[in-house]
Amino acid sequence: MESEIKTILFPTDFSAKSKNALKVATKMALRHEAKLIVIHRIYAYHLIDRGGKQILGSETIQHNIDRALTKLERLKSAVVVKYNIDIETRISTQNMVDCVNEVVESDQVDVVVMGTSGRQKMKQFILGSNSYNVLLHANCSVLLIPESFKKITFKKILFPVRVQTELDQKASLSILLANKNAGGINLLGVGDPENIVSVKKAYIDMKKNLFLKSTDYLSEFKLSHDNAELIAGTANEKDCDIILLADQDENSWKSFMGDNFFKKMINGTDVPLMIVKAKLKNIKNNSESVAGYDLTLPIPG
Repeated sequence: MESEIKTILFPTDFSAKSKNALKVATKMALRHEAKLIVIHRIYAYHLIDRGGKQILGSETIQHNIDRALTKLERLKSAVVVKYNIDIETRISTQNMVDCVNEVVESDQVDVVVMGTSGRQKMKQFILGSNSYNVLLHANCSVLLIPESFKKITFKKILFPVRVQTELDQKASLSILLANKNAGGINLLGVGDPENIVSVKKAYIDMKKNLFLKSTDYLSEFKLSHDNAELIAGTANEKDCDIILLADQDENSWKSFMGDNFFKKMINGTDVPLMIVKAKLKNIKNNSESVAGYDLTLPIPG
């Protein structure tokens, strides 16, 4: 099945990094003739007792909702006037993962676009972030846009082949992005010197696939004991505009301590990362560790 991007979800906190990513999301919606949904999360605090879950500070929450509605309306008006695209706005009081996945499922979202601060210190990485939680648990592909990224097109697409999961979908999405951005694909085979047979076969098969689809691409195969460093270094060297990564890489991202793949990718490059997932696949949808900021009281007896 060929990839399509018909609906884009853009969570915003109205920060500078979100404003920067909105430009990318808007231009992406224009190129793909896609609907853009902008969502803002209102932080809600709950108290759980015998009476069930009760919202704390309802007046404050309503005030924040009213303010957010005003900001969203201004944002929508500015985007419509400048780009004349189909855009909707939403507000949610759920935790970030749940509010994103609710829209992903109700509106058949193809990709979530989020702004990030870019390179992080170890402390920031361990504590996590909204973008990190969405990256792990969103039920569709996720595109992270670093605040330092100032381009609006993806002409140079880096397509690493290092795991054999989602390769066909990555190929289809790479071709779609290349066509919509009048760009080309850099196919990069990445193999461990001690175990390269399966990766090299997948790399050769992908070269044939791109050739048969008459897609412009450059290709090379490199050996490395540090895949993240090699991929990030290649993206920087070739001035790439986007890196496509497989959902399977999550297995190594979930180790917060030590040199895991995801931390190295974030800290190694300021190139946007597209994590390719099969839409609405069965992903464990764990809530954030501080989701909702529930204050649970013990029940007597």
